[in-house]
Amino acid sequence: MERSCHDSAPLLGRVNRIAGQVQGIGRMITENRDCPEILHTISAIHSALRGLEAKLLEDHVRHCVTEAATDSKQLDRRMEELIALYKRRLA
Repeated sequence: MERSCHDSAPLLGRVNRIAGQVQGIGRMITENRDCPEILHTISAIHSALRGLEAKLLEDHVRHCVTEAATDSKQLDRRMEELIALYKRRLA
């Protein structure tokens, strides 16, 4: 699936926020901040990554898989792709 600039902007915004949070952890460690505060930030990053993952998966199903529905071979390939994604996610 090709993403238009309109679709990419919110995803890139999420990625940039996550990157900022990760850099913040480095600063927190350098500043010798309390461990619970650092762990709270790490938890927030995990949550943000799960949200990004869910949005990308939703986009994939709504666009790539839906578009493939008109071609049975392409649909089979997309379904195998989804199954592999779920298996990797659950592992």
